[in-house]
Amino acid sequence: MKDHVDTVVEQLPDASELRDLRDQLVERLPDRGEWLALRDDLLEKLPDKSELLDLRDNLVEKLPAEVSEKLPVETKKQKRFKGVKKVAFVGLLTAGAAGVAAFLKAKSADQPTYTASTYTTPGQPTTTAAPTTTTTPTTPTGDVGATGTATPPPTV
Repeated sequence: MKDHVDTVVEQLPDASELRDLRDQLVERLPDRGEWLALRDDLLEKLPDKSELLDLRDNLVEKLPAEVSEKLPVETKKQKRFKGVKKVAFVGLLTAGAAGVAAFLKAKSADQPTYTASTYTTPGQPTTTAAPTTTTTPTTPTGDVGATGTATPPPTV
């Protein structure tokens, strides 16, 4: 094993040979314009979606019956959700009929069915009062001495 590793290591190229190989490869690569032209040519050669679907259908028709039965067929998906679609349709139809009935009942009622909320936030009066004027406080604002008399606050 050791002899094999030594022979492989001896066969590896050195760094200068690797740089030369890389430069040769870079010279052979096409530039950006050529890449875009190659891509456009490839896209033109590809068939469109309808052609691909036709090819698929032709291949499925050529398969034996026991193989084609095992393939996932799109019609099975439609059958799978067919019941759900019916239930959803009946539900939407029922909801629409109930909405129309409720609307007609509300229109024919003598009294309005909606009344505005009478909720007032805490701390606000429930009745409309005359606007109050602001008054100055009657309690002393200065320092209160031991005798209970107040000294006026200093003026600035």
